[in-house]
Parts: sequence; C-alpha cells; structure tokens
Amino acid sequence: MFKQTAVLAVTGVALLVGCGGMDPRMENEEIISNLIEAGYPANDIRVIDEAVFVSGDAHVTLQASREMIQTPPGSAEHYRSTNLVGAQVTKICINPSAAFSSSPNLSQGLDLAIGNYNALGLRFTFARGPTTGCSATIAAEISTIRPENWAGFPSDGLPYGSINMIPAMNDQPLDINEHIITHELGHTLGLRHTDYYDRSISCVPPYTGVEGDEDVGIIHIPGTPTTAVWDGSVMNACPHIGSTGEFTSADITALNILYGQSATQSCSNVNVAAYRGQTGAQIRCTCSSGGGGSVWGTNLYTDDSNICTAAVHAGVMTTSGGAVVLEVQPAQSTFIGTNRNGVTTSSYGAWGGSFRFIGAQVPQPPPLCSSFNIMSYRGQNGSSIRCNCPTVSLGASVWGTDLYTDDSDVCAAAVHAGAIPSTGGQVSVTIQPAQGSYASTTRNGVTTYSYGYWSGSISLSP
Repeated sequence: MFKQTAVLAVTGVALLVGCGGMDPRMENEEIISNLIEAGYPANDIRVIDEAVFVSGDAHVTLQASREMIQTPPGSAEHYRSTNLVGAQVTKICINPSAAFSSSPNLSQGLDLAIGNYNALGLRFTFARGPTTGCSATIAAEISTIRPENWAGFPSDGLPYGSINMIPAMNDQPLDINEHIITHELGHTLGLRHTDYYDRSISCVPPYTGVEGDEDVGIIHIPGTPTTAVWDGSVMNACPHIGSTGEFTSADITALNILYGQSATQSCSNVNVAAYRGQTGAQIRCTCSSGGGGSVWGTNLYTDDSNICTAAVHAGVMTTSGGAVVLEVQPAQSTFIGTNRNGVTTSSYGAWGGSFRFIGAQVPQPPPLCSSFNIMSYRGQNGSSIRCNCPTVSLGASVWGTDLYTDDSDVCAAAVHAGAIPSTGGQVSVTIQPAQGSYASTTRNGVTTYSYGYWSGSISLSP
C-alpha cells in the first residue's frame, strides 16, 4: 500500500527552509507546531543538529510544514495537491557527491534505483548527473548528520532536493542499497510509509510505532491495498536482509496513478508560469467547474490567468468542467480582453508568458492599434504592423492624405484612407520616411489637417 500526503514522504521529511533570517529555534518551533497540527504525535518529532525530523528519516522544512496545514481550494483531501511533483518537472537529475560516487555499492545502488523508476515510463525521467536539460535536481550525499538514511518531501511542485545515506551503507549488500535509495527517492516524490500506522509490520524497536493519523493528511492512493504487509512495498518503513530493491505490483500501481503518463492533474494545481521557455509544451488537466478566477487576453492568455475560466472563455469547456489541453506560448506585447461564453476577460500590456488551448477556438484578432506607439518605429521604413480598430473616433486628429504623420490617430486615418469602414476593422500600418508637407482633405467622413515637415509618416491598407 502507498500513502501520500502533502509534504510527507515515506522515509523522508521535508527540509526546513527558513524565512529571511529567522532564528533557527523559532523556525523549529513553528515547524513542530505545524507538524502537531497536521497530526504527528509529539513523540515522533525530533530535532537533530537544528533540523526537524519525523517518522525516523523524514526531514521537514518550514515551507513543507506550512503546506501540511493548508487545505487546497475545492478539495476535501488535505495536502494532496501541494505535495506532489508538478507537471513542469520532466527530467529529474540526481547529482551524487564525489564521496557518494566513490562508494561502489552506493554508486551502483543509485544506478539501479534510477533504472527502477525509468522502467515504469512515468511522466518524468531520472538521470544521473551532472547533465543538462534538468527541470529539477536531487543531490545524493553521504550524511553524518544523523545515524539513519533520510530524505524529504516535495514543496513548491519540486521534489525534495537531496537523499542522504550513511557511510556504513557501502558495507551493505547491493540489493539493500538499491532498496533504500529507491525508497528515499520515493520520499522526494511525496510518498509516505505504507505501514505508517504500525511500523512494527516492517521494523524492530526503537523504530516501531505510529507516524500519524489518516484523517489529518495521510491520503490513500486509490487502487492500492489499504493494509501493509511484510515485504509488501519498497515504501515500507524498514527494509530487511532479504529486500531486493525492486518495486512490488502495488508500488507500480501507486506510482502510475500519481505520475503515469495518463495521470491527469487538477488545473488548479498547474503553475503555467513555471513552463516559461518551453514554448509548445502541452499540459493536460481537469476542471471541476468553469471557475471564477481572473483572466487576461483572448485565445492567448497571460500565464497567470485562471485556466478553467479561460477554458470557458475560449470555448473548449463548459461551466460544468472537464478536461482541457493547454499549450505554452511565449511572452506577448499585449493581451485583448473580450466577452465570450458568459466570461469577460481583461486587457493587459506586455507579459512574460502566455498559453492557449488545443481545440476549436475563434481566431485571435491582432492587437489594438491604440496599443502601439507608431513613432517608436521611425527608421523601419517599409515594415508593417497589423492591428485592430474595434471602434473609430471620426473626429480624432489626423494630418495628411494617403501619407499621414506618424502621430495621427491610426484608426481615423485608416477610415480616411479607405482601408477600413467607419465601423472599424483590421488594418496594416506601413512605416514611411519623413515628409516635407502633409495635405488636408475630407474623405469618408474624416477631415484631416495640413502640416509642414514631420519626421515620420505612415500609409494604411486593408
């Protein structure tokens, strides 16, 4: 059986991360308070070298402890959404220290553990580093901080940053090293001990006991057993001399449910901004409803927009919810707000990342002509800008005929030039050089002004 909780990892605890210079003792007091609120018995919490541990080998950070007592919006299950590895993580690189690599059984055990996970075809892969293309890293260290092997829980959508093995592990059989490293990596992914409720199933004193109550954050993974048995999981609290280091069928089921290629996460847990730079990457997620969060843009949305609300606006989902596929897009200079399908979005200027939905959508109009400073394009003669005039003020200031000063109102000039009707439309603005004079005429309901020399001009076409 596998258990998973927000910040709880099977044999690891999330590392305590302090906030801006907080006294370590104050941090530890807050961590311990959070752990007790999350349901950990006080006698299961220990402080070693100013770090807080639970369940024997799990290191808990301040951030992780805070996540334990947060209830995800719209979820009746504590912690599940905040303590899994996020979908932005596609390659986890494990970087062993020199001491780790020079210990033959530990080094080989790491390779075998990496192979265990990669053989499952999960939505991320492990790679032994140092290497490139890593979206998350885990250090493999030799630790003397405590007399046990330990790791930690995920936080902020990333796996815990290290696994820590005692030097004596190199004197243990290779299978035991494979088993324990596989186990500790499970903690970094958010797995709890399968026998959390009775560690005597796999352990001997002093490591027996109860780790915490199921009603306060220990989430059963569907499709896996609800009771633990001797040697029934690599995530049992303690290994034994016959442990092989291989996943059991229940382990494989649990990992595929959490991290399989077909696993679909809640859109409320997706941080699209974390995918910046991965243009074209696709993310599948589900919405329980159309949502009610803020959205900026039309068809292309700022990457901090509410995904579910944007999906209704885009027409790829109804307000009753469903599965959507979004695609990461680069920064945009402007986002246009519109009203569609009962959702009104807002306009915005330049933003560092965007996304769109895969599916039937209305083509996105070009940016508003009013969003451009045409004079900033001086010297780029012959280049064109496509923009949109949803409305036109026929009385706006325009100088010239056919060639217009580049400070003229683009939309009114476009009506004067016959490029769009007075009701508006899309227009191409072509940058032209300075002119010695500009003539005044009346056309299509627009009267322009005359002017002498001006340093930049434009022409307009449909």
